[in-house]
Amino acid sequence: MNEQALPRLLIADDDPVVVSMLCAQLADSFDIVAAARDAEDAIALATKHQPDVAIIDVQMPTGGGLRATKEMQSHAPGTAIVVLSADESDGVVRDMIGAGAIAYVRKGASSEELAVTLQRAIDAHAQLSHLAE
Repeated sequence: MNEQALPRLLIADDDPVVVSMLCAQLADSFDIVAAARDAEDAIALATKHQPDVAIIDVQMPTGGGLRATKEMQSHAPGTAIVVLSADESDGVVRDMIGAGAIAYVRKGASSEELAVTLQRAIDAHAQLSHLAE
């Protein structure tokens, strides 16, 4: 049997309820390699696990999603970063995309919307990496 491995996912959010919900929503589509509670953990876990994709909350302790996104670019360059936030203001999204995030998804999105966004982010990140070579 030739089973394709699931994409590896890092979840970073300081709310344990959100982390539990994301794990439940995404467990069938992704191999959840780690969950971080703050930016410091997100950077360390991304460095250790080198996931295919990370979903990062904007508002987290120790520097927030912006710091995590910036530092993950150098520590886990193969990781596509997707912003997770309830704040949909243009400035927040623009700052995160400017820092290296490739997509944005709002908190409360459906399981299908999350999975599709994460997979598209992986695909887009791979294309961008290929163009940069």
